[in-house]
Amino acid sequence: MNRADLTKKLAGAKSAAERDRLLADNTRLADEKLALALKELCYATWTSEPTMAQRAAAALKSLYKFNPAENIRPFYLWVSGIADLTRGKLESAIENLDQAAGAFLKLGREQDAAQTRVARLIALALLGRYDEAVQTGEQALKVFKKYGDELAAGKVEKNLGNIVSRQDHHLKAEKYYLSARKRFVKTGEKSEQIMAENGLAITYTHLNDFRRAEKFFAEALRNAHTGNMLLTEAEIEASMGNLALFRGRYDEALRFLELSRRKYEELGMPHQTAVAGLEIADIYRELNLTREALDIYAEVSETFSRLKLQGEEARARANFGWAAAALGLTASARSNLKRSARLYEREKNKTGAGATMLIEAGLEIAQNNPKKALAIVRESEKLLASSESLRHKLASGLLKAEALGRTGHRMRSEKLLVDTVKEAEAQEQANIVLAGFNSLGKLARGRGDNKTAKESFKKAVALVERLRAPLAAEEFRMAFLANKLEPFENLALIYIEENKFREAFLFTEKAKSRALAEILGQENEIIQADISPAASDKLAQMREGLNWYYSRLGRAGDAEIGKLQDQIKRREKEIAALMRRIESTLGARGKTSRAGIDLKGLQDRLGNGQVLVEFVEQEGVFSAFVIDGKTIRFAGQLASSEEIMKLLEGLHFQFGAMRYGKQVPKKFIADLKNRADVYLQKLYDLLIRPLESLTGGRGMVIVPAGALYYAPFHALHDGESYVIEGREVVYSPSAAVWQALQEKPRRKPKNALLMGFADEAIPLVNREINTLKKILPRHLSLTGKNATFTAYLKNAPRFDLLHLACHGQFRPENPLFSSLHLADGWITVRDICAQRLRAGLVVLSACETGMNKIFAGDEILGLARGFLSAGASSLVLSLWTVSDEATSRLMKRFYENLQLGHAVAASLRIAQIEFIGRGEHPYFWSPFAVIGR
Repeated sequence: MNRADLTKKLAGAKSAAERDRLLADNTRLADEKLALALKELCYATWTSEPTMAQRAAAALKSLYKFNPAENIRPFYLWVSGIADLTRGKLESAIENLDQAAGAFLKLGREQDAAQTRVARLIALALLGRYDEAVQTGEQALKVFKKYGDELAAGKVEKNLGNIVSRQDHHLKAEKYYLSARKRFVKTGEKSEQIMAENGLAITYTHLNDFRRAEKFFAEALRNAHTGNMLLTEAEIEASMGNLALFRGRYDEALRFLELSRRKYEELGMPHQTAVAGLEIADIYRELNLTREALDIYAEVSETFSRLKLQGEEARARANFGWAAAALGLTASARSNLKRSARLYEREKNKTGAGATMLIEAGLEIAQNNPKKALAIVRESEKLLASSESLRHKLASGLLKAEALGRTGHRMRSEKLLVDTVKEAEAQEQANIVLAGFNSLGKLARGRGDNKTAKESFKKAVALVERLRAPLAAEEFRMAFLANKLEPFENLALIYIEENKFREAFLFTEKAKSRALAEILGQENEIIQADISPAASDKLAQMREGLNWYYSRLGRAGDAEIGKLQDQIKRREKEIAALMRRIESTLGARGKTSRAGIDLKGLQDRLGNGQVLVEFVEQEGVFSAFVIDGKTIRFAGQLASSEEIMKLLEGLHFQFGAMRYGKQVPKKFIADLKNRADVYLQKLYDLLIRPLESLTGGRGMVIVPAGALYYAPFHALHDGESYVIEGREVVYSPSAAVWQALQEKPRRKPKNALLMGFADEAIPLVNREINTLKKILPRHLSLTGKNATFTAYLKNAPRFDLLHLACHGQFRPENPLFSSLHLADGWITVRDICAQRLRAGLVVLSACETGMNKIFAGDEILGLARGFLSAGASSLVLSLWTVSDEATSRLMKRFYENLQLGHAVAASLRIAQIEFIGRGEHPYFWSPFAVIGR
């Protein structure tokens, strides 16, 4: 037997006795060379096949026991350290590696001692002992440089790059990676060169240098598949995207797959382009961009059908069914799932057929048919029995556990969930783990075990945060959280039951308007995407064309309106899709100010003069946290969602009766005011009166929830006076948003941009602007034909105060295209978000500018979000249709108060109190509210 064969047999031996027999039969080979061969086997497999590395370590242990020579001992210790690394025994790994280094030094083998330091620095890094790791690596690097070992030096530098990158020291990482790459090129070590280039690419992504990042990804791919050029790069990027998706790394998946799709499009390959589109749709579905995913599935399904690609069409139809089921389109879901099953049957693809059945089972669970779902899962298990896909088997376990739990088999359900979660963790199937922990939490809570429930929910929350953190684009971050709020809400409920209001509030805030709070926490730069010149040109052309349709709509006759609206919707959809593609190439997110609310900082900001009232909607009932400078209290069961909705509908009906202003006879005004006050008082009795002892007469920061975004808290009536008469009231989507806005620097406005464009609904705009010109000495005023879309884009970033008096349109079906109407087109929320504003105050003197669609997690989608995201810290806007004449008067007094030195909220309050003093209907003064400070 030769040494190579003996190495393999020793590593494959099933017991120590078998290894001892092999060594006894081959005594002449039991020497240092055998130790070195086993060490090389361990090094070659420890990252890809840790079990093999551990067997190599066991073999070296037997060798050292058989031949305890001084020159074998350090190899035994070295490989023992590597084996400990694979088992996660990091402290033991460091101890063994230190002893190995000492043993090599004792033999005068300085270079081998340095080699052990490479593994030591990895163990130290995994323990978070980064400074020690860097020191260890630098010491080893000196030795390798001394002996001219370019390959070993490059490996150390590559690992040092990895470590400092984990610490966000990306410029240091760049230096290490560049040096390592240079050494690998010199030695011709292609595999290590690719890893160094990958490290460089990731580093440049973190540094927002997307073009260089793309360059190094491309170099790595070229080196991996020399000579195959663009197509091969696209294939590898698609594979890397798939891997990232399977592991829950959505940012990487989006980037790789979008880059891949671009290349396929450039190569004119419809099949591969459609496959890349299918993969991207899968990511959208995982991120809860379900409608967007459905559109792509519909498109690629037809492409695959046309190209007669049965397998691809089967997968597309199955996922189409999944997305349709999530949107409640049950008939469409069943139809596509049935078609998918037939296609997989033709393909004789049992795994695909079984996976489709799992989607059917999920649909039945959603339809509350757990017995039927359980039967389908059991049938699918037969098809998946021979599958090598652990993902499908884990998904099957999760669905089966859910169905068992719903049919009363709680113990069986819990045991299956525990096993599934454990295996899913080992296989990095994050979505399975997340759903499993949440289900385990609900089972524990159902049996009254709050301690276990909290542990499970906290693990789910931690995983949500980890998966969400890398996502750069705001739309992706917001959508991802939409169906993952349950563990946050359950933790809050448990803590409320335990009277632990601080903890309950913190978990409530973690899930409330998170994406907006994070945008506000970013430093100065708006994150830029890696947009190609062609995409940039196409976007500009599409936006210009859309504006043409916007401007035409305002002049169109009845016969033309429908066609124009269809064209507008189509182009808006195309722009949104292109923006999503561009945003898929975003790099690492900008630095944020905090991971969550700074509670002490919040209370310090509130002090003695303000109280924050954060409403929550739990199980159809509104409650509220009341926070001041010292305490956090909770008022539960204030009102049902149903009764609040009825009162708000009645109130808005009363306000609607006032829309015709002067046409309402004076003798009816008092009666109409009394009717409105009745609703305002009923809302006060439910929402504010129970909090009176907690809020006192202090100023209130109102954080609404759900339907309460449409409640004018400042106008609620206690039977004697309106709330605004006794205190200042400001609004915020969350406590974290309010806190972030307070931390922005306060600057007195030095100049103002006044823009107004009148139409039939607001004919007095020019008069309003002329009045404000007299109050605000330094201004640029643009009215009529000069109040254009281009003028806004050019001038808005240059001014400290923006006053926009033009018609506003809220689009509940497409809120990011809610808009302000100017002379030659409309400025949308997307346009507003795309700029960085220096204006601390933005005033939207128009109808419904404060309307928002309330997305999951109380994310607001409307004009307010656009201006807050762009940099404004205070907004004055309207909650419903306003009176043109009353608005002009209110704005005049508001700005006069501002010029006297009053703060924004105080200035608006003084103006509103003057209206109240004249006995005016709340319709005329209450539409306007302050968001921010």
